[in-house]
Amino acid sequence: INIDFEQFNNINKNPIIRITHSNSHIHIDKFSFKKFKPEHEPLVPNVNFFEINAHLRILLQMLQDFYSRENLLLIGNQGVGKNMLVDYMLQLIGYEREYIQLHRDTTIQMLTIAPSLIDGKIVWEDSPLVKAVKYGRCLVVDEADKAPLEVICILKGLVEDREMFLADGRKIVPQNQINNNDHIIKNNLIIPIHPKFCVISLANRPGFPFLGNDLLSELGDCFCCHVINNPEEDSEMQLLSQYGPNIEKHKLRKL
Repeated sequence: INIDFEQFNNINKNPIIRITHSNSHIHIDKFSFKKFKPEHEPLVPNVNFFEINAHLRILLQMLQDFYSRENLLLIGNQGVGKNMLVDYMLQLIGYEREYIQLHRDTTIQMLTIAPSLIDGKIVWEDSPLVKAVKYGRCLVVDEADKAPLEVICILKGLVEDREMFLADGRKIVPQNQINNNDHIIKNNLIIPIHPKFCVISLANRPGFPFLGNDLLSELGDCFCCHVINNPEEDSEMQLLSQYGPNIEKHKLRKL
């Protein structure tokens, strides 16, 4: 990563932000970020993203924190583009994604194992969370504010303490705590956290009408937080112009 912080602080003064690509890097304005080489390309998101200044400014800040090895928390109303921003960021840098969506009935067990139908039989497999930990993928946790508080506490422990007990007796631990001579390694009871593992949580703002948990107060100390607002008028015009390139501007402005 190559960042000039003086330029970064003045990014809002630049009226137009561009993304360009080279073989090994992406370039946003005057900043460069190295691309990753995914082992399983189908796990890299592929979205139809319309670039507007408001979103590219946020994307640049997210990339800065992501390459600083920070876990991200995106908070905003429904429909402001939180999922799209995360997917497009991972698409740009070629990072593999695992996805889970939480809800009010989510349990701790649901975080660690997931049912699959194979040859007419239900088979319990590792959840996206466990796969992300094992193989060094980005775990995207959607609707995180909807989950019960005990589930949020488990996620916080994984992000902050880098440890987690699974329902089947296995334990997720950091790489530096593993003793290769320990018998539990041979029995696959320990899952080391891959160095590339990271978490991006998405949540609605607290209060009416969402009435979810206030994740900023619960998780704000172990995540790098970004508030996603509705785009300003100029950015909305950019977006509508790309959706309807043949529509007259005064009609788009009415919309």
